[in-house]
Amino acid sequence: MTSTGDGPARTARQGAAPGAPPCTAPGTPSGPAPGAPSGTAAADDAARPRMQWPVTIGTMAAVLMVRTPVEVVLEPAAAWVATGPGTLLVWLARASVVLAVLLGRRNRVVASLLAALPFAFVPLLGSFEAGWWLGLVVVAAFAAYDRSPLAPLPMLLTLGAGAVHAFLEVPAVIGATLVPAASADASSGVSPWALFAIATTAATAVVAVAGAVGAVRYARRQDARAAEDTRRALETESVAAERARVARDLHDVVAHHVSLVAVRAESAPYVHPDLDPVARDVLADIATDARGALDELRQVLVVLQRSDTSGAERAPQPGAGEIAGLVEQARSAGQDVRFTWTGPTDVPPAPGYVLYRAAQEALTNARRHAPGAVVELQVEVADGVARLRAANPSSATTVVPGRGLLGMRERTEALGGTLAVTVDGGLLAVDVRVPLGGGAP
Repeated sequence: MTSTGDGPARTARQGAAPGAPPCTAPGTPSGPAPGAPSGTAAADDAARPRMQWPVTIGTMAAVLMVRTPVEVVLEPAAAWVATGPGTLLVWLARASVVLAVLLGRRNRVVASLLAALPFAFVPLLGSFEAGWWLGLVVVAAFAAYDRSPLAPLPMLLTLGAGAVHAFLEVPAVIGATLVPAASADASSGVSPWALFAIATTAATAVVAVAGAVGAVRYARRQDARAAEDTRRALETESVAAERARVARDLHDVVAHHVSLVAVRAESAPYVHPDLDPVARDVLADIATDARGALDELRQVLVVLQRSDTSGAERAPQPGAGEIAGLVEQARSAGQDVRFTWTGPTDVPPAPGYVLYRAAQEALTNARRHAPGAVVELQVEVADGVARLRAANPSSATTVVPGRGLLGMRERTEALGGTLAVTVDGGLLAVDVRVPLGGGAP
């Protein structure tokens, strides 16, 4: 909600440098960090012009009371009010009402006491002023609008004062400006205190309406804030999914190629034994830099993969038809790969993508953890299922899944497939099965 008054929101705008962009909290595209409680409510409450309404209505109450003379029905009271102390009491009652309105949003208890105070002067003044009820309505309406449990307090205090006066049989009359039918004529049979109770009840009804309006506005603000929080949550989820996709692709593509660079640089002196010492040193530096780049890439992946989702949308990716090229690339780097394909080669894009990434991860892991070992890579397509099996000798006795295997499992299960990693007799095997009718990766 935007402030329309001269509240803190305008102060913040005036304090900013000309042409400076609006300040936003880090962590989200705009606004507070995701997952944190929304600051919209606090900002709205701080920016609301709390003092404009009390000042305006307090001025109206003062003008109304000044233009509405006090009606006096008791001769002793008339004589007393006409004197200095009585006039002072009249103005004290009026000041009490105005002050109650001014404090209506700051101190509800004090404001309620001040709003009800003039009714305690009835035995001395012998009458009421219309502005007194205006003060009651305003103070109680402020509390009701803000959903405060103190909203009934001004009315209860006033009704209590009226009940005491009625019990003590204090004579009074409702001013003609408020209830024209009321008068001091006892023949009407209507007690002024009964009219007093009716007027106070009517004021209570006005306050109830204000409370209902406040409740509706509060519900609308809450709905708007909930919608904004939902929008931010969806935006955060979208960003997290994109970060996870980038992390997976970095691991699958960049780590694969950097690993090839390191392997080629390390194996070059053995493939070409006639290299001079300078070239050997350069290749050693290349291998060291490549390994360092892999370590730094893993640190970046830790940051990017803080929140991962399996259904992240991807750009067009290679399919099963590129597995042969992947094998040739590994062989050119000195890796011994024995590759066989059984069955049709027209694998749909989604399962083909999964097979390609699985083959890529298997070859990369073999180069990293079993350099020089023979890798058996088999692809079989039959009965609506594509199967990839990669096996290589390994000294490991257990399998600790890393990011590569986790990403492989996510892609496989997203298409309704299965992934099995086993170690048996010194042979590490990865078995991927994907139905050919799977959706997009």
